[in-house]
Amino acid sequence: MAETNKLLEETANYLLNHCFVLGGVEDQRAKYLYVQDHLDEVRAVFAPLGYSVLLYPAPLQAAALVNGHEGSQARLLKYESILLLVLRLLYLQKRESLAANADEVLVTVEEVQTELQKMNLPRRLDQKTLENLMRTLRRYNLARPVGRLSGLDSRIEVFPTVLLALPDADLADAAAESARTRTELGLYERPEEAGEGEE
Repeated sequence: MAETNKLLEETANYLLNHCFVLGGVEDQRAKYLYVQDHLDEVRAVFAPLGYSVLLYPAPLQAAALVNGHEGSQARLLKYESILLLVLRLLYLQKRESLAANADEVLVTVEEVQTELQKMNLPRRLDQKTLENLMRTLRRYNLARPVGRLSGLDSRIEVFPTVLLALPDADLADAAAESARTRTELGLYERPEEAGEGEE
């Protein structure tokens, strides 16, 4: 019984600190299996705080801690969000070409930089900035570097949780909001003065 309580405590604390736990990652597998086998107990720990625990079986093999209260979600910086979007895109592209039973999705820094360049960002993502951004994404179990990020051929493992952190519905809502904002801003543009430039 004491061993079960210890595992529950470890798993609950892990979820609080990382938001996700993955069954496909060696050092997290035991915690994922614990959530899978003791889902009601884990949910009972978080329910009084307003959190839900969602379990996603294979192929995602992830457990997620979700809080619906406004302001309690993790806030990413602009470039962290952009990098997360790029990794999500690359994840989806790679999953299509991988064998169905492949567990790892790996992308190179060069592939990331290529996608970032398409966005015409005001500055290039240098190595130090990329390492800082990756620390945040690793903390939330969204992606992790494979070794050091020392060059364009360095690799990043992208976890399936990128799909959960940025669900399709949220992206569609964001796109609609962006289009609506552009339309509304267009109403405030100064129209050309009638007869402007006429003598």
